[in-house]
Amino acid sequence: MSRKASLAVVEEWDDVATITPKLNEPADYSAKTCTSLVTFQEAYEHFKKSDLTQHMKNIQPLMEKHGLSAVFSMFFGPPKLRPNLEAERDTVFAIAQCQLEWDTPMHVQILQTIYKKLTGSKFDCPSNGNHWQDVGFQGTDPGTDVRGVGMLGILQFLHLVVSPSLEPLARDIYRIARSERQNFPLAVMSINLTKIALDSMRRGQLNRECNNRGNVIDVLNEFYAAVFCHIFLIWSHQQKTIVDAGYILKDAERFCGHNVGKALRNLHLHLASYANGSNGKSAFEPASKKAKRCTDEAGSELARGFHNVAS
Repeated sequence: MSRKASLAVVEEWDDVATITPKLNEPADYSAKTCTSLVTFQEAYEHFKKSDLTQHMKNIQPLMEKHGLSAVFSMFFGPPKLRPNLEAERDTVFAIAQCQLEWDTPMHVQILQTIYKKLTGSKFDCPSNGNHWQDVGFQGTDPGTDVRGVGMLGILQFLHLVVSPSLEPLARDIYRIARSERQNFPLAVMSINLTKIALDSMRRGQLNRECNNRGNVIDVLNEFYAAVFCHIFLIWSHQQKTIVDAGYILKDAERFCGHNVGKALRNLHLHLASYANGSNGKSAFEPASKKAKRCTDEAGSELARGFHNVAS
């Protein structure tokens, strides 16, 4: 993210005012359905097997550098990604070009899984409605929020809520996102962190870790989770609120991008800390009707701050 764009985000967030209405129940379904939950790997395999040819033409997997910046990067910058990993990297960026399609069963299954895991609902929810705001989308259609990072943003959100190792962290993030004073639009925040992860990939900041592991998507997902953990710890321990979000996101991108190894270690340490204090629950606690959420205005400010940058 450019310095100009980052400052614009901070300025927009300074004017955000939060209101916390009650949880918005989905419209009653005359024919309630219950699609099966989907794992991240199943969803990722779906996209890998899809025809991404057209999307490949529009990807920008590398950040162009010119002049002294290019020379400096050549001698002091991060290592290049190994050639055998370039196809996987390009696939990730192509998925970020895919937009949400409600007539594609896998897209619907992914979103229904996210909604049910977070809210505790047993049944599918309508494709359109205010209930999506209860998991942190800014409006009635999640598709309007993912344009900046496409279905990769939804995939990484899915990764957060269905990965067993991340479940305690995801549960805590969801709880604070819906708290009365420190609430924030969770889905929109998640999508913004996917944008940060993609930009870090473009800058080559994840190359060393990808080369060491011989993998791209796992590193990208772990880095995304590490940035989320970093923000969550600051948000919760320092009693931050939505008005602080612009600065926190900017600082998190800078710190985690320049300290990838440390960010990943901090994530592992935090996840390990749940081992002793875990309550043993294997699912998210259903949201209370008295739970609070951010307003459309707050989510809109966050979306405008980040979604203007194309993938």
